[in-house]
Amino acid sequence: MLDYDGTIVDSLAVFCDACVRVFARRGFPHLATCERATALLDDNWFEAQAAAGIPQAVTDELEEEFAASAWGDDAPSPFPGMRRVIERLARHNVVVVVTSVRKADVEGVLARHGVTGISEVLGSDTETSKVRKIGTARTHHGSSREAWYVGDTVGDIVEARHAGVKSVAVTWGWGREDRLRAAFPDLVASAPEDLLALE
Repeated sequence: MLDYDGTIVDSLAVFCDACVRVFARRGFPHLATCERATALLDDNWFEAQAAAGIPQAVTDELEEEFAASAWGDDAPSPFPGMRRVIERLARHNVVVVVTSVRKADVEGVLARHGVTGISEVLGSDTETSKVRKIGTARTHHGSSREAWYVGDTVGDIVEARHAGVKSVAVTWGWGREDRLRAAFPDLVASAPEDLLALE
């Protein structure tokens, strides 16, 4: 199971631009920096916003901003090597995307870049908890299989642990390596090709 933002696609600039713009406009200037916005990802993205006092209407507005960017000229692209890695992993494994982004937006970007091999996308319109989405993926594709969740934030590692699966922290995404290691992932990957160890 793979996270999308910061794991498959290089989307930090899109995320930060949207957060800074929306938080500043909607009266949350203390969160209107890239550093403050990404700090919310130390937990579940949606739960962290609620805990910070951000109304659902603002969360919805951010989702609309992210959705618009997925279909624009500045839509994020996969990290170099990720397309080939996903295709290789899919030869002998079920590959599922578990993300806080809407399913259609993820599928649109991946299709545009010719990424194949993904069996299912469980996005924010399916469920907001990655813990529950991981459980759903295991139900759909076989709970007896060895299961890994690959992500780039502390929140990803924490939710994988709560879901009862092993975690891989990737260092090319949004999270700092020292903070990811402090969350005690089962593995750390420094390049997309490192994920082939999961074959």
